[in-house]
Amino acid sequence: MASQHNDGLSGGPPRYFAIAEPEPGIVLVGTCVRGIARSTDNAITWTPVDGLDHISINAFAATAGGGILAATSGGLWRSDDQGRSWDQLDDEPIYATTGSGSGRPEGLRTFRLLELSDGLIVAGTDGSGLWARYDQEAWTQLGATTATINSLAETPSGVILAGTHGDGVLRSRDGGTTWEPSSEGPGDTSVHALTVLDDGSILAGTGQGLARSLDDGRTWQRIAAELDSHRIFSVHQLDDGRIMAGSYAHLWIGEGDVWRLVDPGLTPDETWAVHFHGRTVYAGAKAGLLRSEDQGKTFQKIAPGSVVYGFASNAAGEVLAGGDWGVRASPEWTPQDELDSRAFAVFENGPDHLLVGTLGDGLVEYRDGVWSPVAGGPPHRQVHQIVRSASGRLLACTGDVIGVAKVGGVFTSDDDGTTWTETLSGRSYYCLTQTSDGTIYAGGRRCYISASTDNGDTWDPRPLPLGQEAKMYSLFADSRDRLFLGAGGQLLRSDDGAVTWTVLDDGIDGVSFYDIREGPGPTLAGATNSGVYTSTDGGETWQASTLG
Repeated sequence: MASQHNDGLSGGPPRYFAIAEPEPGIVLVGTCVRGIARSTDNAITWTPVDGLDHISINAFAATAGGGILAATSGGLWRSDDQGRSWDQLDDEPIYATTGSGSGRPEGLRTFRLLELSDGLIVAGTDGSGLWARYDQEAWTQLGATTATINSLAETPSGVILAGTHGDGVLRSRDGGTTWEPSSEGPGDTSVHALTVLDDGSILAGTGQGLARSLDDGRTWQRIAAELDSHRIFSVHQLDDGRIMAGSYAHLWIGEGDVWRLVDPGLTPDETWAVHFHGRTVYAGAKAGLLRSEDQGKTFQKIAPGSVVYGFASNAAGEVLAGGDWGVRASPEWTPQDELDSRAFAVFENGPDHLLVGTLGDGLVEYRDGVWSPVAGGPPHRQVHQIVRSASGRLLACTGDVIGVAKVGGVFTSDDDGTTWTETLSGRSYYCLTQTSDGTIYAGGRRCYISASTDNGDTWDPRPLPLGQEAKMYSLFADSRDRLFLGAGGQLLRSDDGAVTWTVLDDGIDGVSFYDIREGPGPTLAGATNSGVYTSTDGGETWQASTLG
């Protein structure tokens, strides 16, 4: 078995980092470790491009001769046939390029390069602000000397805009020498993408959605309510005037407040949540809501596709599914009235009383047919899981972005969810699970795990699994008190309370486990980036389910 995390393979959703249209109607999208998808019919149908899977496509740039360059984690690549095939020019990992393939400031991590209308090439760096040069001259540092610059744009009037990590949008009216912040920001201090539209307005992709400026970036207004709370990495105006925006897990096309999801086909089997209801297994997948009557060996589609983040069974015998469209109930999958929030965690707290953790609106409850925020709930906008401990105490784990900091914690409630007290802080926490001896485990950002032996009052950190940080996706304890951890593109198991870990890779090498549950048998089922997998031997071996 492997003894460390997969090098360079973070797994998980595709993360749409780059968009390009080399010719009208031919669209390319670049992703994190999923390569490039290409459409020749205005983003209606898509084909994966061979040869660039398992590397990150960070940026595209058009060349003077009609070609296109791609800055990737596998070096600089070039295509001369509108992205159908690619040739590797070098193997040095890079985040940015211009059409001329110009270099970057020596010794600095450069996130964005932009050639201005006067020929000056500017570079946005990680913590060293803006640098510039003409042709092959030496690089010179300009203003904003300590900023981390994720994105750059030049407005028709010559104003340079810099989207930063932590400082919002900065503006320069003198070629980058001096800078000032926007007087009214885009609603988030992390700005990943900037693009100037044909009408001169500017769009900003932020950690909380999309914003627009009509005055050269002085002021911003949030737009596209459907994209709220999504981290927008890329924004591009297509030749027909429509806007394409890419986030952590989704790609949209639209304008104004009318947007539709686009599926480039890079993750056709992706499944986000799995749930045992007796011997029946439910899964929320890209193909739709799925059900299995044979312990997860085969599934049937029972409702149209939409993102499902979590399930719960209620006392009435229904299955509840929480997702981008709120909460729905079986067997007809009708909405639980209208919840205008993305429901991530669903928990039945009592008869006709639901607690729901959302992505953007914190903790909400459904009581007497009405949805409302929990006034005494955790202060964070994202609530990832709600559980009841063996003693009856409620616990919730949360996350948020405040300024540049990713914050969150674990909260407890002793009054049935009316008020909550933070007992663990310092990072976003995504998962809670409990073993038979009463120990509660909390899984946090970058796979930092803490354990509590006093019902969540105090917490002790466990060693970092395999001594390496990784993307944290899932943490689950089975009936034999074995802990399973979805870490990046691998599944780990601990048999000693999260002290040491073993990599499980028989049948699942490179697979990201977003959710793990146990059913009768005992059968383990996992929702992954490549479908549902099951195991009947404690995770030693796994078999892929099929869709009938």
